[in-house]
Amino acid sequence: MRRSVTAAALLGVLLLWAEAPQAVPSSVVTTGKRSLKRRTLSITDANFNDVQVIHVAGGVPTTVSFRQPIRPESVILADTSNVFLPVKASEASIVLIPKRDLGRRSTTTLTVTLADGTIVPLVLSTLPSEADIGVDVDVALVKRAPAESATALKAAAAELRAELDECRADQGAAGVAKVAGLVLQQDISEPQVFERHQVGRRDKQERLLVEVRQVYRVFGQSYLLLTLENRDPSRTWVLDHPELAAAGGGQAVDVQVVSFQMDPVSLAPNEMAKVVVAFRTPPQGSTNSFRLRLLEKSGSRRVTLDGLSL
Repeated sequence: MRRSVTAAALLGVLLLWAEAPQAVPSSVVTTGKRSLKRRTLSITDANFNDVQVIHVAGGVPTTVSFRQPIRPESVILADTSNVFLPVKASEASIVLIPKRDLGRRSTTTLTVTLADGTIVPLVLSTLPSEADIGVDVDVALVKRAPAESATALKAAAAELRAELDECRADQGAAGVAKVAGLVLQQDISEPQVFERHQVGRRDKQERLLVEVRQVYRVFGQSYLLLTLENRDPSRTWVLDHPELAAAGGGQAVDVQVVSFQMDPVSLAPNEMAKVVVAFRTPPQGSTNSFRLRLLEKSGSRRVTLDGLSL
């Protein structure tokens, strides 16, 4: 008689599971000597190494729900003793039904992989006084999340933004420090040139209006300042790099560009940008005529200015 009653009860549970696997009580209820509960498990960087346990009981369906989508095909239940019925999994939940209680010293491992690649191990065990009828799992990892996960990408973006803001805040002081370093490198017994003069060269090429404004000379370096205006209504222009050559002795000699900067780095249609080209000042009297070329990044538009008096 007891076997038939137990079989009938188990059959009733199976029918309920097949018809409405997501229907679980939202509050604690008590059936006999074992209370059925619904809990929330939060998995964070702080408790990632802790064992997360789900309490199962014979004949009691346990629905494990995830706030993040999971890969149903990746669910692995290490059921070596054939205690559980086949696992039913979707992209949001897993339903577990053990045919009998697990032993007091017996546990089973459930491994779930989230859609972003995060692997979540869970341990299943049985308590005499309670069982989980529903468990909501919330995975909120940052440091331990896979590189391609949304959480990790957001954290990386926030970190990069903070570093960028810090660099921008320190930009002026960093420039002053670099100038101070240049001063230390100079031979104080030799005369130094501090010079600025207007260039005033203006040209239009490749739908770019280019105006060479000024040149500064200090501590053996020259800094050429120019402006660019993009008059192409449909294309953005980005500087790949500048090239500079000096005309002397009837031939052009390349001049090494030490550094260059453009602000903003991407020139939208009908917008204007400033460009600074830094190069080592040629020896006095060697030449005063230069050719400047500006090459477009990932494009064929090039600007060439000959006969610049710098």
